[in-house]
Amino acid sequence: MRLAMISFHTSPLAPLGKGKAGGMNAYVLAMGREFAGRGIEVDCFTRIQDPDTATAVQNGPGMRVISLAAGPAVPLPPPALISYLPEFRAGAAAFQEREGRAYDLLHAHYYLSGWAGLRLKQSWRIPLLFMFHTIGPLKDAVAREGEDREPLFRRQIEEEVSNGADLIIASNPHERDSIRGLYRVAEEKVAVLPCGVDTTLFRPSDQREARARLGLPPGKILLFVGRMEAVKGIDLLWQAMARLRSAADLPSGFFPKLILIGGEGSGDRWRAQATQLGLDPFVLFLGAHPHREMPLYYAACDALVMPSRYESFGIVALEAAACGRPVIATSVGGLPYAVSEDRTALLVPGNDVESLASAIQRILSDEGLANSLGQEGRRWAETFSWSNISGRMLSIYERALAMPATGGKGADAESG
Repeated sequence: MRLAMISFHTSPLAPLGKGKAGGMNAYVLAMGREFAGRGIEVDCFTRIQDPDTATAVQNGPGMRVISLAAGPAVPLPPPALISYLPEFRAGAAAFQEREGRAYDLLHAHYYLSGWAGLRLKQSWRIPLLFMFHTIGPLKDAVAREGEDREPLFRRQIEEEVSNGADLIIASNPHERDSIRGLYRVAEEKVAVLPCGVDTTLFRPSDQREARARLGLPPGKILLFVGRMEAVKGIDLLWQAMARLRSAADLPSGFFPKLILIGGEGSGDRWRAQATQLGLDPFVLFLGAHPHREMPLYYAACDALVMPSRYESFGIVALEAAACGRPVIATSVGGLPYAVSEDRTALLVPGNDVESLASAIQRILSDEGLANSLGQEGRRWAETFSWSNISGRMLSIYERALAMPATGGKGADAESG
């Protein structure tokens, strides 16, 4: 089998936590490597964001990352990339023609990739599988006043691709139901398959040793991992910590340090908010770190906290669980499916500062509870290994291959 994957707005090789690189990047890279290991030839098409980027990079036997010119070779936010999609589609078609490489399936990630995938599907006459990763209207539903909302064309593209794709893959039942309700998609067209985790890289290790290697101080440590965006609920975390700090019954020396990993630079916007609340001495911004270094940080912390307003799945919750660390998370989007409530994590309602503060205090003051959640977390995460998830994805691919090749609906292969 030959598989073409599309990750237009961000490369699977991009450092996680920088710009828009996050869970989707980890997903595309991990699945591509798994498929290649099973004898599938994988080409992943992405946009050049650096003029020094090579056109084709071999990422292990069987997988190539194909970087194509589409607009200026600099990082740009997704809404700014819409006008470069025709150039990208043409570049992918030209690359395929030069190589003489016929693909059997297309798998597009995120709505911009879906636009290109729908048109390439028509040209190549092969089935298209589509993953939203995040859904525009759901992000808008939690956007705060004054923040940028998703552009109108996003919803239009999502609807077009939902109609034209052969199969849609949702990471959890909540996402499936949202797609069906928003875009009137038939039940049989949506397959549910969760994200996965590298259980070899992410595994339990000694906390004391991890802290020594990282030069971290003693005492309680909370960890936040993610992009520095409002949708991740960082302001809610500040408010919860401020409430904890003012609690009259807080034991002496209890107040935790908070390590934030992700974003570019020190996160000045969020640092200013922390300073206003008197939290600056307790917060450590470490910026983005290579994925291979993350197991040390999970091992060093006492709990991972995810105060997200919206989360399509929450791969970092699985990574923490695989490292044997408890998770505190909001019960939004895909998070209730990435963890198991009261078995691997404490879940709190979204936007509920008081419940978030109470969960932090509970998990940091009850060592038995924390240990139990961590031990169960490892067992839970093992069922989400990439080997397991990729095997289930191959069954979905086989279903797509059995479908008759059509030109799809709602797109003109030559339109821009």
